[in-house]
Amino acid sequence: MDIKVTKIGNEWHARLFNEEGIVIDEYACKLKEDIGWICREMLRWQDKMGNTNDQTQFARIRQVLAPTGKVWKVKDFHLRK
Repeated sequence: MDIKVTKIGNEWHARLFNEEGIVIDEYACKLKEDIGWICREMLRWQDKMGNTNDQTQFARIRQVLAPTGKVWKVKDFHLRK
């Protein structure tokens, strides 16, 4: 698995790719300091759904901090307002 982070407009988008290079999940956030949180959240959900490796298993350790700003799954753009 690989994660690529891109700034699109005023938002940061993180895309999770599988071994074949296909996007399997995408999150976005307003603040740069939330990028780590959204990347870990994507990996955590992959582990929950059975797509397990060392990276996803480590992400299952409970996160103590919550995101600072607005965070959303990309398919949920209609909920941003």
